Amino acid sequence: MKDLLADFQDALRQLRRAPGFSSLAVVLLAVGLGSTVAIFSLFHSIVLQPLPYNDPGRLVGFRSLNHAKALDQEGVSPTDFRDFIDRSTQFEALGAVRPNFIAYTPEEGTPVQLINGLVTPDFFTVFKVQPILGRTFASDEFSFSSARTVVLSEEAWERYFGRDAAVLGASITLDDVPHTVIGVMPASFREPTFVEAWIPFPDESPEYFARDSRFWNGFGRLAAGANLAAANAEVRGISQDLAREYPESNRDWTTAIRSLLEQRTAGIRTNLLLLLGAVGLVLLIVCFNLANLLLARCIARLPELGVRLALGATPIRLARTVVFESFVLALIGGLIGTALAAVALPIVADQIPPVLLPRAHEVALDWSAVGVGLLAALVSALLCAALPAWQLSTADVNQWLKDGAARGATSRGVARWQSPLVSGQVALTVTVLAVAMLLMQSLVRLNQVPPGFNADEVMTLRLSPPASRYETNEELVRYYEDLLTVVEEVPGVGQVSINASAPLNGITLAYPSWRQGTNTDATNAVEAVYAPISEGFFRTLQIPVHAGRTFSDHDNAEGAPVAVINEAYARRMFPDGNALGQRVMILPWMGAVYREVVGIVGDTRQTSLAEPPLPQIYVPQKQMPWFFSTLLVRLDRASATTAVIAALRAHDSTLPVSPTALTTNIAQGATASRLYAYLFGGFAVLALSLSAFGLHASLRFSLEQRLREIAVRIALGASPASIRQLMIRRAGRLTGIGLAGGVVFAVPTTLLLRGQLFGIGPSDPITYLLLIGVIAGVTTLTAYPLARRASRVPPATILQSP
Repeated sequence: MKDLLADFQDALRQLRRAPGFSSLAVVLLAVGLGSTVAIFSLFHSIVLQPLPYNDPGRLVGFRSLNHAKALDQEGVSPTDFRDFIDRSTQFEALGAVRPNFIAYTPEEGTPVQLINGLVTPDFFTVFKVQPILGRTFASDEFSFSSARTVVLSEEAWERYFGRDAAVLGASITLDDVPHTVIGVMPASFREPTFVEAWIPFPDESPEYFARDSRFWNGFGRLAAGANLAAANAEVRGISQDLAREYPESNRDWTTAIRSLLEQRTAGIRTNLLLLLGAVGLVLLIVCFNLANLLLARCIARLPELGVRLALGATPIRLARTVVFESFVLALIGGLIGTALAAVALPIVADQIPPVLLPRAHEVALDWSAVGVGLLAALVSALLCAALPAWQLSTADVNQWLKDGAARGATSRGVARWQSPLVSGQVALTVTVLAVAMLLMQSLVRLNQVPPGFNADEVMTLRLSPPASRYETNEELVRYYEDLLTVVEEVPGVGQVSINASAPLNGITLAYPSWRQGTNTDATNAVEAVYAPISEGFFRTLQIPVHAGRTFSDHDNAEGAPVAVINEAYARRMFPDGNALGQRVMILPWMGAVYREVVGIVGDTRQTSLAEPPLPQIYVPQKQMPWFFSTLLVRLDRASATTAVIAALRAHDSTLPVSPTALTTNIAQGATASRLYAYLFGGFAVLALSLSAFGLHASLRFSLEQRLREIAVRIALGASPASIRQLMIRRAGRLTGIGLAGGVVFAVPTTLLLRGQLFGIGPSDPITYLLLIGVIAGVTTLTAYPLARRASRVPPATILQSP
């Protein structure tokens, strides 16, 4: 122990004598270790950490599958879910929720639109989470005849009520209807993530009869003694029975369950693993760099080390000193990096939308992440110190004294390791850079995709008319028409319209449809986006009309039922090309009405720019209004936004008015692609910079060690150009070896990106050519100044020096 303490003190003394080297090493390690701790914390908090509920391993999520249509979605129909509740035996409790919009009107202030969850009776029972105030819903509150109640999220309680406990039992106005606040759920309860309040879903609701409306999120808690496999088999068996009993809506549909944690993280697990791999490669590059620096430092200290050996120090003792130096550097770098990660994590997590980063509110630096940081620091220290320590432990005292006697002498055994270290850095950089370049090109191509309409200067506003005031279709039509009239009269407004499934706006209604003359079962159905619109919609978004006509004032409740379809629907439903005049039906549970196709319009991207246009049926909202919609306003001048807001508030003081630009909504759809492209791009720039630094350090060290050789070459007549070529050839050789190894490793790695790329393959040859060009350019920029310096070595001065 005494010897170890002495070694530690010796390491500290040596590091204090080289502040430049120590500072550089600490910065390198802080960057590498801090990035590792941050990304591992994300991975641990989201993927590895159990859900914050009682016995979370028994929680499952429901999924609807249709293999014939290659559909796999989390939504289930409330009617099917009722049957699962009645027929299943493998669950302790089953509950479901459907997000909805509702207007909250404070006693003072402007109305706001809340995202609420309509829940079934046992929804809270499934999760076994107790409210921090009050209670959850009683069984007798799930009826239209019951008094209206609401449970708030802790976030809503804090935002709108200042955490005032007096809110419990208070009456608040939601959609013009008084609701009594009966409870507040803790911040850890986010089901779904973005919901701010929960409301009972009445048992008498007509939606319970919409068996083909699969928009509910279903959850279950396995019964004692049940397991996931047995419960899954039971659910599949029940869904197969439903398909036989209700072939019109359930044929080819089945239901499956999986662990709720797995369901939550399935979409992000691969991306986080890739990020973890990228940051691990960056940390390896840091270690290679530091090992290179330690090797150079050992060579620079050859005279001193030789004297210490001659005075009785053993090679093992010197090797331990180097190891302790590395440990001290790694410890300091790890502590600084962990502190940076702790500060940066909440900021980063807060900036990422919850829909892209599930469990973002749980992201934190915990003891597991700290343990990983310490382990990474330990491994880094060993990697950095391994080569120098091994060289010292096997040192030949006489040879070292001889080499140290002459200035510029070197140990070939030490120097020969620098080349593979530099080439290894380049190889690792190639992998990170390949991933980043593919994601960047994918993002560029995604942003270049035409959406099929003109989104410039279009303002959007979500509308959710209170059911208490607008119960019938006639009332809904009048509500929408009055709003359109109000906005149309505002100066600076061009076109105004509504659409319940506005493109690239976050909400899409999709239902099966049939062609007249075919059986109305699932095998003959074409899933189509259902879009109730006002007659000015196509003009508002400037969607081209390819055939027939669009809607007019005559297409109202008294008019003949009509529809407009897009090209994608025409190709699917009418492959013979004869769509105009044909009749189609959608939403039979709202009335089995066939509609005449009167027009065909261009395709639009509906859910995201990355997905191909979906089949779409447009219907006049005057004939089939929806209970919510989106107002779209094309502005002739941007300043008209304020006037539109004022006009809407003057028309209806209870209407939440928070408009957003349609271009903003479209950009948010590419947030995930942009996020990962930027993150990998940052790691790639860091890796490339570190590799360039390592190459520069290696070439500079080589230059210093070969000064006499270069001086002799110049003295014997070597031209400056040949000296420059000598240095650049060495840089090119090191880079070339690294490039070859990196491409071999990068190609299979990028195959993991297959599902994340748009418009480009993971093995795109142009990307690899660009990558080689980038690294070659960086190599040239790094090597040329040193090569130029080498060509200007004064031979007389060097050769005359002792």
